[in-house]
Amino acid sequence: MVVLQAGAPGALAVVIAAGGRARATRAGIRRAPRTPGCYVFRDQDDAILYVGKSIALRTRLASYFAARLDRKTRAMMSHAHWVEWHTVGSEIEALILESQLVKRHQPPYNVQLREYPNYVFLRLNDGGGYAYLEVVNTLEPDGVAYFGPFWGKRSAEQTLEFVTRLFSLRRCDGSLPSTVVGNACFYAQVHRCSAPCLARVSEEEYAESVRSAAELLRGDVARLVRRLETERDAAAEDLRFEQAAGLHQIVLTLTTLQRKRRHLRSASSTVNFLMVVRRPDLEDAQVIAFSAARFQGQVTLKNAEESQRRLLEHFIVEHYPVRRELAIDLAELDQMHVVAEWLARQGRQALYVPLPDGPLTPADAESAVAAVLQAIHA
Repeated sequence: MVVLQAGAPGALAVVIAAGGRARATRAGIRRAPRTPGCYVFRDQDDAILYVGKSIALRTRLASYFAARLDRKTRAMMSHAHWVEWHTVGSEIEALILESQLVKRHQPPYNVQLREYPNYVFLRLNDGGGYAYLEVVNTLEPDGVAYFGPFWGKRSAEQTLEFVTRLFSLRRCDGSLPSTVVGNACFYAQVHRCSAPCLARVSEEEYAESVRSAAELLRGDVARLVRRLETERDAAAEDLRFEQAAGLHQIVLTLTTLQRKRRHLRSASSTVNFLMVVRRPDLEDAQVIAFSAARFQGQVTLKNAEESQRRLLEHFIVEHYPVRRELAIDLAELDQMHVVAEWLARQGRQALYVPLPDGPLTPADAESAVAAVLQAIHA
């Protein structure tokens, strides 16, 4: 079980390849490389004024000496005495490093990135055998499933509403009474709840709906669709047309969800995974390794040919994390948030390849390589 830990950021998540420092002048910034990284402006007392990032450091720093600057930037540059830079391997790593440095040092001229987003989760409460979903702010070591993180309460509530309605899960909390009592609530009357309190659904049938909801929240959309299609066809063959029609409607909804690439995944059930990022108009693909929301590293495959298999296998083995206590802190969740926002801005598509929680065997590595290559070719 994942435990959310608060506190100040620890060690930096990315590897800094090289660094440098110069006077904050036109001549000084010419020493900066044309590579991805972060830059830091300091005043004459060496206090940090501003942290920024760029995929080409020298080009970005040169823009600070352009003829036209906004008032805030002019004010910052009037106090800037030194500039230093830290080079990293990619744009994503520069984004993560910038976020961590801003939260750590709280520079006065950085308005954004100073605070962590409001992370919330969905919790699958057991409910005495008839589980229900609820929005929570923290992860607790209580042995039940958590899904997320979601970047804000509204996003979590919208997801809860969608999943609860799709699978007719109950919306009331607490344990159900042992005997049938009372009348049908509004949601049961409009067929948005399967009404286990009125014994309209068996415990086994309700548990199956909960399992389907959990699969969706973990991001297993394709597998869930295949299973529901099999159940739909079986219901139609058995002349259970009403049930088949209901399953067909769910399949249509999930197919639309999958087509829109709205990936729902769980930080608490998939500990180690690879994120495969590609864009249709580019031949290359990026493979990013995460463990319990912690960025591990990335590699760019210049093409999708079999010649990349050995490079990919070496990357997976090298970046597979040593087994550790499954604890996620805010700094690690923020790394996933940064990558997710980058994907959205770039209009890129991402596919997830889970890795086992434990020792990585040669068979596991081979399976992961095949899954990544399949994702690239999809």
